[in-house]
Amino acid sequence: MRRFVSKRNEVFLRDGLVYKRTKDPQSALLEAGILRELRGRGVAVPEVLDCREGTLVLEYLPGEPLPDVIERGGYDTGALAGALCAWFGAFYAAVPTVPAGTQGEARGDVNGRNYLCQFGSYDGARIYSVDFEERCYGHKARDAGRLAAYMETYRTCDPESQMRLAETFMQGFAERFGCAMDEILTERERECAAMRLRRL
Repeated sequence: MRRFVSKRNEVFLRDGLVYKRTKDPQSALLEAGILRELRGRGVAVPEVLDCREGTLVLEYLPGEPLPDVIERGGYDTGALAGALCAWFGAFYAAVPTVPAGTQGEARGDVNGRNYLCQFGSYDGARIYSVDFEERCYGHKARDAGRLAAYMETYRTCDPESQMRLAETFMQGFAERFGCAMDEILTERERECAAMRLRRL
């Protein structure tokens, strides 16, 4: 049995399936509903195979968590940043639209471990996302800035690629979703400050 990193839940791989045991059965049901809705609308998330008594049973998605990819280095920054932006594009297209200027549904929990990277020989990188315990609302710039902050704080053998990845991702995100770069940078700095406080 292989265990996965999780602060709030017990998550493990057994017999080729991922089991996620939560402390709150309602939380598990909510996550199952979100995952089924997103997957049904074409978003790359794991398939829910069962949900009962606070335990989710999910398909296993092979791939490397984003922090592991950044830490080992050797990736194509453009391909990886583009794949991340493509995942967000599918996600935002799948959630309800709201009037311009208002805070719509956002990814919210952008910890890098919630993104699994698969690298193919011909089609570049593909991203899946996991861990949807609640619905989050906010501006898209917050998702981008917070994920960039995580990208920049992982230990790596290739700091130059690490910073280039964060920059390429923010630029691509701003262009694709019409976000102002200064808003993304403000959110990045806010998340970096929050990380420093959490690590005191």
